[in-house]
Amino acid sequence: MKDCPCGLQSPYSDCCGPLIRGTGYADTAEDLMRSRYTAYTLRNWDYLIQTTCASERSDKSRQDFEKWGKGVEWLKLEVFDSSQGGLQDQEGKVSFVAFYREEGEEHALRETSKFYKENGRWTYSEKQSTIHRKVHDEPQTPVKREGPKVGRNDPCPCGSGKKYKKCCGK
Repeated sequence: MKDCPCGLQSPYSDCCGPLIRGTGYADTAEDLMRSRYTAYTLRNWDYLIQTTCASERSDKSRQDFEKWGKGVEWLKLEVFDSSQGGLQDQEGKVSFVAFYREEGEEHALRETSKFYKENGRWTYSEKQSTIHRKVHDEPQTPVKREGPKVGRNDPCPCGSGKKYKKCCGK
């Protein structure tokens, strides 16, 4: 494998490979998140279970991952924010978008993942993470104004006699 699927443009053997093989450990929450994405691309369900918080691990099984993951092709990962999650931290957050194809349709999953250190190693908490939006999974409907547009300097529609910007438009 040439470049690592995680998007860092490093060879897999030097990037996420050692973490997934168990010959190295993630230094940061972002490193773990990237390696978990790579594990999804490789369908390495055992790694995903092992790197889940111990309290949530019993809810995970290879069969569940295989059932969902067999029809998914992971396309690209974009990390756009990371807070805490460094060498000395005990918890961290990583926000990202993961692009994938399922049943011929392209989707994007936007998530802020939460990570905790357990016994000195980073783990992922699904229960503490937030999926912000599944692009293409939710219909996009435009917002429609119910009444006429009120300009900032127009009289406030509430009847106060003030300009909209000084009244209800604050």
